[in-house]
Amino acid sequence: MRRHKSRHDKGESRSHSKGNEPAASSEELETPVESDEGGASPVHYRPRYMKDLFKTKVHKDDARWRGLKNLTKVWNDSSTVEEFERGLLHPQLARELYTLPSERLEASKKELGEVRINLAEIQRLLKEMRVRARKMDDELLQAVKALENARAELPRQSIDCYKESTGFKEGLKRMGRVTYEYGYRVALARFHALHPDSEDEEDPFTIHPEDDLVSMERQQAFDDSDPSES
Repeated sequence: MRRHKSRHDKGESRSHSKGNEPAASSEELETPVESDEGGASPVHYRPRYMKDLFKTKVHKDDARWRGLKNLTKVWNDSSTVEEFERGLLHPQLARELYTLPSERLEASKKELGEVRINLAEIQRLLKEMRVRARKMDDELLQAVKALENARAELPRQSIDCYKESTGFKEGLKRMGRVTYEYGYRVALARFHALHPDSEDEEDPFTIHPEDDLVSMERQQAFDDSDPSES
């Protein structure tokens, strides 16, 4: 029990002594670095934490590092490594640490704006194409309906055109003549059956060879006027 107590007391004394150590200030954390060239060169401080970079001062001799970027391989040049260790590059790195993200953000915003403009243009063209496609569908539907109506009207129109043709009219005339001749012959046969001893006139429909020598037009206007007395 005594050993345990002694150890516990010893640990408390250590923790108490450790907690009472004074905290190092940010100024003490900076390590002064002097130039190898002598007392003429200014004294630079190298911060130990990223939060202390903004406290680093830039001198006139550091102007040649303004063009240095984070991608520069400083370890390939011994003089560059030495300058980096002396803290001359820290202001440039700190500046890029805050400026590069903002530049990338601005570039991203610009690209996003262009993408939105292109998207709006594509949406407008798509809307126009949809309207045009809908109009073409309506025109196609009307054309199909017109074709169906034309197919339905075609037989009737063909019959009407045929009735108006000269051949159809001449055919009707011939049919009328044939019907008339047939009716005449039927009536003549009935007359002979009822009156076998009677004589009739010559058959008007008998074809004589001398009739072919008489010139006559195929179509003549019907003349219903009274015949002249001879």
